[in-house]
Amino acid sequence: MDIVGVGTDLVAVARFRRLIDRGGRRFLQRWFSPAEIGYCLSCSEPAQHAAARFAAKEATLKSLHVCSDGPLHWANIEVTRDAHGLPSIEAHGAAWELAKSAGATALLLSLSHDREYATATVIAVSAT
Repeated sequence: MDIVGVGTDLVAVARFRRLIDRGGRRFLQRWFSPAEIGYCLSCSEPAQHAAARFAAKEATLKSLHVCSDGPLHWANIEVTRDAHGLPSIEAHGAAWELAKSAGATALLLSLSHDREYATATVIAVSAT
């Protein structure tokens, strides 16, 4: 397995708390998939989980050496959870096309958050 790129991002949870309070579901729908929204809203501190997922989306683009100003729908980069509850990252549609064009065949994710900050690291790898 070869490393295509590494991306990391750090997000202030308070910023997401304000954005969720002001924009509610409309804000969440702009940035997250329905499954991500459902998960975040089911948690006692939705802003922490939303911030971590946003950091994962930014870290994914950084790992692929892509600028985030393009016409990519943010929900095409989705944080999912496996059967054990561990987070992983999935790229759909245009996001998957970007990953493939960068030479990535898989994206590896690590998340962490507390009351103040959320961080994510993504490693884009190729099978070759």
